[in-house]
Amino acid sequence: MTRQDIREAIQSLFAVFDAEVDAPTREHDLRLALDRIALASHFVDVEFDPSAPSPDDVPSTPYEEFSKRLGQCFPGLGYYSVSLDSTDLREEKPGVGDAIDDLADIARDLQEVLLRWETSEVDALWHFQFLFGAHWGKHLRALQLHLHERAF
Repeated sequence: MTRQDIREAIQSLFAVFDAEVDAPTREHDLRLALDRIALASHFVDVEFDPSAPSPDDVPSTPYEEFSKRLGQCFPGLGYYSVSLDSTDLREEKPGVGDAIDDLADIARDLQEVLLRWETSEVDALWHFQFLFGAHWGKHLRALQLHLHERAF
């Protein structure tokens, strides 16, 4: 997967939000876009470049705006059961995930990556890689499982 393929995978998620399609098609397209992004995460391997031009304050859409917009795009999505720590076999209580929150967190982080791409591809890829491991990757994987269970 090339760097351009990675960027297109990210852009495909935002295309799902903007598409004029019915709810089942949109949810199917969301599963596909999330799969593409998950696959892309395996092909990013860049070192942090301290000299890369990177704005300190990348503008972002407020969380509430993303949450409201995505709630309208996916009215059937909401809360779901999730394992809080899949490595702890003693954990007996399930946690609660929120599909719209997951999407909003993923979208905000990926919006930052796309904005950074305008200035520095290496910086954007580094943030993609870092934010996947530190934040939105867990949201992505939990949401993928939830969407899979809804579909099948």
